[in-house]
Amino acid sequence: MPNYGDPHYWDKRYKEAGDSASFDWLESYFSLHSLLAEFIPDKSMRILVLGCGNAEFSEDLYDDGYTNVVNVDISSVVIR
Repeated sequence: MPNYGDPHYWDKRYKEAGDSASFDWLESYFSLHSLLAEFIPDKSMRILVLGCGNAEFSEDLYDDGYTNVVNVDISSVVIR
């Protein structure tokens, strides 16, 4: 079983997948859009995305007007 808490696991996974691959673990931005609009109506608020990986979630947030997005991930390969 993979050790999901090991940064080396993620570094290797992201290197092998390349820049064109993206992966959302559970929910996409669009499946959560109505909840975000309800609980974060001010699109200028800072949003922290923990474990952002290479998901399109943060990009979709930005495209919808949430421009103050901070991404954090255990893998330095995916953060650039």
